[in-house]
Amino acid sequence: MGNQQSPDSSRLEEENKALALRYHNELFQKGQLEVADEILSPDFIIHNPVLPEAVRNGPEGTKKYAAAIIEAVPDRKLEHHDIIAKGDKVLIRWTNSGTNKAPLFGNPPTSKAYIATGFDLFRISNGRIMELWQQYNFASWP
Repeated sequence: MGNQQSPDSSRLEEENKALALRYHNELFQKGQLEVADEILSPDFIIHNPVLPEAVRNGPEGTKKYAAAIIEAVPDRKLEHHDIIAKGDKVLIRWTNSGTNKAPLFGNPPTSKAYIATGFDLFRISNGRIMELWQQYNFASWP
């Protein structure tokens, strides 16, 4: 019985999963940039040194990040394979695909399809996403 969760911790982990999914689905897939103000802490940070500094901090940075992706990859598709929650953390394993139609962070458009796979690890506190650690790999980049 030592491994069983309380109903409260199980409920909180389900709420945290839903919040992490909103980050992917509403911000990056649907382009609802205003959602960043609802779900992200003012001090939110993305731990991903590949991204420009201007898009790694706070809801405003995330809006810039999402807007850049939306413009560069209008046919983007984000598929979730695993979603795991434990305590204040949620891990999502994903595949992203689409066609690079516009410049993205200084890289010219290729008009070719790509596939990227990755993991996002979210830390959530008091109903807000506080931090995101992001690792990805391009299975194909044009």
